[in-house]
Amino acid sequence: MNRKLQLGDPPAIRLTHRDLGRLDALLAGLPNTSRVLEYLRREVDRASIVADDDDTASFVKLGSRVCFEDETGRKHTGTLAFPAEMGDHPDSISVLTPVGAALLGLAEGQSISYETPDQRIKTLTVLRILPQP
Repeated sequence: MNRKLQLGDPPAIRLTHRDLGRLDALLAGLPNTSRVLEYLRREVDRASIVADDDDTASFVKLGSRVCFEDETGRKHTGTLAFPAEMGDHPDSISVLTPVGAALLGLAEGQSISYETPDQRIKTLTVLRILPQP
């Protein structure tokens, strides 16, 4: 089956101005040497941008704690983290991983399919964006 068909159309995602600036700076300093970085760049490029102080916009941002389910039905909880902040939370998920890049910008109930570095297709669904402790 065609990989594009397996991945499907990605859902609409959002980013704050702050996260966009931080991710642009990070990506500008990294070589384009991996599929994960290419994927993250595409996600950043296709995102709708919202104001940093827009409290009505509930979606996964850098620093968000999120509960999600994978394609096997297994539930996971973690905090989406910028690489320099990985030690701040024991359950950090780097935005530079396939899962982290896939979570970025999703709202509760949204699902996305993504490709792993070993070219497997995975799917995750955001179940809940949790309050910060």
